[in-house]
Amino acid sequence: MRTRYLMTAAAVCVAAHIPMPATASADRPPSPSARIGTPMCVDVSNNRGNGILIYQWQCGGTNTNQKFSIENGLIKVADTVGKIPQMCLDSSNARTNGTRVYQWQCLSNANQLWTVKNGVIMLSSTQNTSNQLCLDATNNRGNGTQIYLWQCNPDNTNQKFVIQDGQIALKDTLS
Repeated sequence: MRTRYLMTAAAVCVAAHIPMPATASADRPPSPSARIGTPMCVDVSNNRGNGILIYQWQCGGTNTNQKFSIENGLIKVADTVGKIPQMCLDSSNARTNGTRVYQWQCLSNANQLWTVKNGVIMLSSTQNTSNQLCLDATNNRGNGTQIYLWQCNPDNTNQKFVIQDGQIALKDTLS
């Protein structure tokens, strides 16, 4: 008992002499580690219809809306694999920043083929062009924030994902 008291007192004394970091100033953005806390995942909602937008939502290990199967460049909604229709991540024919990503019946067309490399998910049809487009989560990490296509940038944390156990999580939200 006395040892525990002395250890606690020693820890308090040491902590009192450790300088505290300065608070973030308004002109300096928070560090990427400031986002770590609530893991966020790519999510397709409960609706399995064509055109339903893809967004981010707090990761849930058993959430079927966040389970995907990546096969031959297609990112399939896992609970539709082997069913008719299978649903895939899709984009429109637009090849511009801000193009929305949604689910659509898997047709293996150019809008549904993705290249996944080092945590970056690129629309394959843009891979060998000067306008490569990647999945991008924007700067907002709130539930319901849409996922878009945006010009690929290797330093953009909005385009870094971790794919594990069928989930596509935003890397900067993981500890």
